Amino acid sequence: MSGYPYLAVVKVLRTPNLLVVALTQLLVFYRILLPAFAAEGIASTLTDWKLVELISVTLLITASGYLINDIQDVKTDSINRPGTNPIAQLGENTVMWYYAICVFVGFMISQILAYRLGERDLLLIYPLAVGMLSIYSTGMKRVPVLGNVLVALYCAGVPGIILLAERSGVRALIAANPDAGANALRVCLLFMIFAFVATLLRELVKDLEDLRGDREVGRRTIPVMWGASRSRLFGIVLGLMVFFAILSPIFFGWPAFMAPPMLGCIIVLLIGLLYILFQLYRAETVPDYHRLSSQLKLFLLGGLGLLAFF
Repeated sequence: MSGYPYLAVVKVLRTPNLLVVALTQLLVFYRILLPAFAAEGIASTLTDWKLVELISVTLLITASGYLINDIQDVKTDSINRPGTNPIAQLGENTVMWYYAICVFVGFMISQILAYRLGERDLLLIYPLAVGMLSIYSTGMKRVPVLGNVLVALYCAGVPGIILLAERSGVRALIAANPDAGANALRVCLLFMIFAFVATLLRELVKDLEDLRGDREVGRRTIPVMWGASRSRLFGIVLGLMVFFAILSPIFFGWPAFMAPPMLGCIIVLLIGLLYILFQLYRAETVPDYHRLSSQLKLFLLGGLGLLAFF
């Protein structure tokens, strides 16, 4: 076991990304919903342990998506990024076992959580999420736009599932204090829109980076169908949509977004996004797109400030 490639395991599971997913859900619960509930004497549906269970299920679903995606990307990665796919170190059979374990353990925890919450209907979300990520990796990458939309929907759903689990508390909050309820909903929905459109943009940039390999294996991504120049223009349009989504609370004059920490976060995000769009306009080479993909990952991480500084 001393020679086991633990770094490859960390890489194939995208451990830093999983930590960001967990942090997102923790911030939605502890920074947005729980303080608002406590101020009005409303009991939350999720106890600390139930929240741990829900986050664990989300992480296992996310990890399963990364695993099946790497298995499907062995050929394209050998063209676009030779030697980077960790499947070669771990072996496809081993990674398939990891995938099966993630899906099975996630399913069992979701069963226990749904039973303890009395929310049997929510069990449908688990196979839907696992199936969505699996279909994306195995087939939807050949369908222009739709595959990217599926990934973006999942990213928007990461904070959304906390909101869904606490929907009875949110309704009680709106009834007890409409302003507080509206503010909590606004910041959650704003972050979900931010996550959706920003993820669409990053997926487009990743497709630009992988254009050569995707074309060779017959994937019909947006850059393959439209070409790099038109895809970059589409990416700039998506970026402008993110820009105005972030700016919209100021336009509407929502008081909760006018506090100095939140305003500072919004300004930093807007400046960062303009820089990214300028780089996208000038991008031409694979290293350019790779650098942009990394910058967009940091931008998405910075978006957590909308939750942290609320």
